[in-house]
Amino acid sequence: MRIFLRITCITLFISTLNIYAQVGIGTTTPDNSAILDISSSTQGLLTPRMTTIERLAVSNPANGLLVYDIDESAFYFYSSSSWAKLSTGSSSNSNDYTGWADYVDGTYTSASPLSLTAGNKITLPNSAATVRDFQKPTDITTFYDSTTQTITGRNGDGININIMFKARPTTNSLTNRITVAIDIGGAVGEIYTRDFLLSKGQNVEHYYVSSFNAYTLNTWEANGGAVKISSTADAEIYDIRYVITRTHKAR
Repeated sequence: MRIFLRITCITLFISTLNIYAQVGIGTTTPDNSAILDISSSTQGLLTPRMTTIERLAVSNPANGLLVYDIDESAFYFYSSSSWAKLSTGSSSNSNDYTGWADYVDGTYTSASPLSLTAGNKITLPNSAATVRDFQKPTDITTFYDSTTQTITGRNGDGININIMFKARPTTNSLTNRITVAIDIGGAVGEIYTRDFLLSKGQNVEHYYVSSFNAYTLNTWEANGGAVKISSTADAEIYDIRYVITRTHKAR
């Protein structure tokens, strides 16, 4: 009897070790490469299902966490500080990859413009009082952070940036030059510099539009990109607007 009990205990112990090493459900021979091998020809694997609000409320989600969003009828996985929607297609034109958003300042108008002093470089303010972002990619929270006054970046994303505003010289100079650049800080500093000549004279309204493609690597992702503006003569700035489009999704 004692020998039988010892053999039984040893058998249970070995079985426990095997279960701890590998688990098979629906199979007695789990694949050596899998910690869990589920096999069935009649049933599938059902992941946690939740609403979008519940998904976004998950506390400290781990990278690779997978859930099914019942509001969007789509799977989402957590990666690099954000939820990413699993694409159902391979087209790079999918809303999961590309998309745009529009941010319009509500502070500075023609009647109440921003005063730009000659030689003084500042961050071009945009309060994002009006935001149209229903076309932005599903994994992008925002392209522009109005709190930090920066265009956000994601490591490897390619984006197109449209910067628009109106400028009105307040001095009688036909060679007044406005310079706009993106400052991502660190050792890189200002990039994508653009010049614009206000050549129509004092108190004449000019329309500034600059469109360019950029890529947002580590420094941009860490610091954001601040739109900097300076002028060689005094001017007034108003009707500020950014339209930002993701043209390439980082891998």
